[in-house]
Amino acid sequence: MLYLWLAPYADEWAFLNLFKYLTFRTGGAIMTALLICFVFGPGIIRMLKVRQKKGQPIRTDGPESHIIEKAGTPTMGGFMILLGLIVSTLLWADLSNEYVWICLIVTSVFGAIGFADDYLKVSRQNPNGLSGKIKFVIEAIVVGAIAVWLAKLNSPTLAIPVLKDVVINLGILYVPFVIFVIVGAGNAVNLTDGLDGL
Repeated sequence: MLYLWLAPYADEWAFLNLFKYLTFRTGGAIMTALLICFVFGPGIIRMLKVRQKKGQPIRTDGPESHIIEKAGTPTMGGFMILLGLIVSTLLWADLSNEYVWICLIVTSVFGAIGFADDYLKVSRQNPNGLSGKIKFVIEAIVVGAIAVWLAKLNSPTLAIPVLKDVVINLGILYVPFVIFVIVGAGNAVNLTDGLDGL
């Protein structure tokens, strides 16, 4: 937003040239997200503790130590992270870049799914939140649409790391490949979350 508003005036005001530099905007976004988390974080955590009282029910299939150590821990703290990320991105990114919107959409949808999952767990006091099948279907549909959008922006190719000039045209396989990578990575993180002893 700041980029679109301020960069056109860089010819009149030389210091506004800073907004044309990705590194400056990245630093601004980092500081904005940090400030949002520091300013609003304690209040969000207090609100979650008050509203959730018992916290998130602990799964029995995890480490035994979690049943004792993590009992009563409030959930939905990812809301604070998403708030900082989304606000700072909207404020500092070049919003005319379609890749920015692609990242924001995927992040927001996955965050909304996580919020719904946590809300169901806390409101029902049951460690089983949103069904895994429902989560997978929503994620696959959204990421499939994003994959089609990406294929229209660029050719549906895969560059092989380390091999400098090897590029494979995936054609119609591009969409299922993107779904596999993004949904798989998102769920791999989700599966390990809470099982790492933190």
